[in-house]
Amino acid sequence: MDVKERIQERASELFRKYGVKSITMDDIASQLGISKKTIYQYFADKEELVHSVIDQKIKESQGDCTCSISDAENAIHEQFLVQDKFLEHLSELNPVALHDMEKFHPSAYEKFARHRNTFIREMVEKNLRKGIDEGLYRPGLRTDILSKFRVDSIYLGLSPDFMGSAFGLAELHQELFVHYLFGIASPEGNKLIHRYLLERQKPVVSVTPRVGKTGS
Repeated sequence: MDVKERIQERASELFRKYGVKSITMDDIASQLGISKKTIYQYFADKEELVHSVIDQKIKESQGDCTCSISDAENAIHEQFLVQDKFLEHLSELNPVALHDMEKFHPSAYEKFARHRNTFIREMVEKNLRKGIDEGLYRPGLRTDILSKFRVDSIYLGLSPDFMGSAFGLAELHQELFVHYLFGIASPEGNKLIHRYLLERQKPVVSVTPRVGKTGS
């Protein structure tokens, strides 16, 4: 990993942990054991660094979504694979960082909003059409309305209204996810949803290979 990547990665970690506003270029330099002057060789200012971090996160998100789509057995399986990845990223996401970015780095936040409202929404709408064609979703669904509803529900838990709630973000998003799927599924799709949910409830059993006897 080169110096620029190290700066970007550490900045991303600090932003997630403490928010964007409270982290200075001095903090990042100190964490990396380099001078602030070195950071400015790669990033003109904090604004450029924030843009770099959000660009990388968007690239990772789009890559995860593309892989999930290509690996999926069907539209419902695709939803589960995307949800798995989303919950993975959710554990690393600090809503404060998003709120700071929206307030203090609006042009960087606009990139995130555009990713959410174009790439993610288009992906959801394509999935809805795919599921209808496969007979797994109910025919006649308003894909334009439901795609917006789904995207808004994905980011609902990042709203300040939900911060400090009695339930966790992962719990909230899983409940909304299951509610959404059962709402759009056909009878055939319902069977698949139950199957995939059951598979995720099964514990992973670690098997230790047997060592064969020697000298017999």
